[in-house]
Amino acid sequence: TTNMDGGNFVSQGGLAILLVFVPLYIIFWIFFFKTVKIVRHAEVMVVERFGKYRKTLRAGLHFLVPIADSPRKINWRYLNCVGRNNLPVVKNVVTDRVDMREHVINFGKQHVITKDTVEIQIDALVYFQVVDPKLAVYRIQNLPDAVELLTQATLRNIIASMTLDDTFSSRERINDTLLMQVKGDAERWGVSIRRVEVMEIIPPNDIRAAMESQITAERERRATVLTADGERESSIVRSRGDAAKLILTAEGDKTSNIQRAKGEAEAKLTIADAEASALQVLRRSLEASAVKATAYLVGVQYLNALQAMTYRSSGSTVHLIPQKTVDVIGKATS
Repeated sequence: TTNMDGGNFVSQGGLAILLVFVPLYIIFWIFFFKTVKIVRHAEVMVVERFGKYRKTLRAGLHFLVPIADSPRKINWRYLNCVGRNNLPVVKNVVTDRVDMREHVINFGKQHVITKDTVEIQIDALVYFQVVDPKLAVYRIQNLPDAVELLTQATLRNIIASMTLDDTFSSRERINDTLLMQVKGDAERWGVSIRRVEVMEIIPPNDIRAAMESQITAERERRATVLTADGERESSIVRSRGDAAKLILTAEGDKTSNIQRAKGEAEAKLTIADAEASALQVLRRSLEASAVKATAYLVGVQYLNALQAMTYRSSGSTVHLIPQKTVDVIGKATS
């Protein structure tokens, strides 16, 4: 009996110790996790004491006063790739850390209306970074949603003041204007907007078909203009070549005619000199006789003419009549 009573006492004492130390152990670890905070690099923690801002904890090991100090929780969201295809998924979390790195928000395609009442879809990105965690926590309830909605509203206002053609041709101007307008509003939340980029502008299907037709017509017009310009330049060059050819031909003909005329003149001078020399020789030869040189030359010319007259072709006949007979016939007819 004594042994049984002793065993019951030991078991009851162990149970009592277990009931005391286990809650103390749990309470210890609860206090430890509540009071000891490790803040990682590029993160900060906003600490409140009895609901009032106390300080901002940077990277390192920190100790909080139990019950009095508590980190302020904020709503945050980020993109996370899940699945085998690594599809981006937006996750919303409640955390007590403020990430000081640069963040990117892709708020997807949104419908906007241009100045000429054309509804288009625009996909844009915004890059921002928290520079003042105190303002980011206390000035705005949900910082990522606020930045997204501010960018969307500002982008709608910018597109509403532009036509469809200006929207497609002025993407850089849209980015610069959007960044300038959004940056000033986001600074009061302790946020710096680093970059805003319009990724894609999607018009309706009918507008897209009309734009493609317009682009095709414009390309055909440019091709026609270039072809016409080429033909015009070719005609100009060809006409210049023909003109140059004519000029060179005329210059060649002129030079040839000049040389031919000079040759003929020299030939005539040479013939005249030869005839003059022949006449002088003939005159010297006929001085001893009573025949004059002129009569001799006339006789020679008469014989040459007579030879030309006696030349006949096949089927023709030449008759020689004395001069006296011709004179008698002339007198009889008169």
